[in-house]
Amino acid sequence: MRTTSSDEGRAVQEQVRLRSAVNFRDVAGPKGYLTPSGPMRRRVLYRSNTFRLSPEDLEVVKPLGITAVHDLRGADEIARRPDTELPGAVWRHHMVPGIADRVAAGFTSAAQTRDAMLGHYRGFVTDPAKRAGFAALLATLSAGSGAQVFHCSEGKDRTGWAAMLLQRLVGVGEDDVMADFLLTDELLLPERDRVIENAQVFFGDRPPEVFMPALVADPAYLQAGMEQMEASYGDLDGYLHDGLGLTEAQTDRLRTLLTG
Repeated sequence: MRTTSSDEGRAVQEQVRLRSAVNFRDVAGPKGYLTPSGPMRRRVLYRSNTFRLSPEDLEVVKPLGITAVHDLRGADEIARRPDTELPGAVWRHHMVPGIADRVAAGFTSAAQTRDAMLGHYRGFVTDPAKRAGFAALLATLSAGSGAQVFHCSEGKDRTGWAAMLLQRLVGVGEDDVMADFLLTDELLLPERDRVIENAQVFFGDRPPEVFMPALVADPAYLQAGMEQMEASYGDLDGYLHDGLGLTEAQTDRLRTLLTG
């Protein structure tokens, strides 16, 4: 069925924007990214940065019918900024290790930080602990009912990788996948000064440019991870089934959830 301009307008209007979780959005995009089976189904899976909501935003989210909040952060990240309890939703923890604080504390140049970020994304493929976290997330999403949301700290790296896997699983085109990944930069821009100030307090007073590579959604990061996926497992299916240990039934269920 052809989408009219009025249909597109309603889809855009239905986007939820939260002031207290600025990177909260539908994994399917504002109108449903196109797949070989048609548009991705919206209002099924959401992605976010830390799910720490103001009372006003909590009221905005309640009508979405979210039944589960999936947290990819480490215990220390959770302790610093715990999620808001969402009535009617269970909270699930699937830790995907980020760059260790002790490692980040040693960064003295932007080049060091960028190299670490490239390694972080390659580690989504090569690191057993990171694969275990993504495996638990996707397996649990496949068994869920109702709308669900997953997130990390900024909703950029671990969340961006998980969103990419889901979008590619249903055949979203490369341009849309990358555009969705890069949208994080636009949404997090108002938060950047605050994040830099927090990093300077936590890791030491260094020039902002030292931290900047960790604060942006660089296409090279996602590309590095995808190239590693192909090198290690051949393709997405190999990564999902051999790397993450998902069954055919689980990936089929995810496709059904996201395309219907």
